Amino acid sequence: MKLIIFFAALIVAVVAQNGCVRDDSDGRPACNAAEVTQGRWRNNWDPTAYWVCTTAGTAATLVRCPTEGMFDPITLNCINWFDWQWQPTCRPPSALA
Repeated sequence: MKLIIFFAALIVAVVAQNGCVRDDSDGRPACNAAEVTQGRWRNNWDPTAYWVCTTAGTAATLVRCPTEGMFDPITLNCINWFDWQWQPTCRPPSALA
């Protein structure tokens, strides 16, 4: 029992540290009002593509980066693959509620 409590506390500490809850899905957002404000979302399964939310309540659209481009989840833009670095996959806010 103590071991379970320890691991639960460890998980909470890691999530609290970086504010990220791991997301093993493709990252497609629900396009609620908060996600439309951000506009672009990482495609967790394909770093050469990203999701775009334009209107709340509609499905996200998949967009591909130009040739030799990779989507950077920090700048929310396509960058040259030489400059791209992997970032942990995080769930969109709508998936956490």
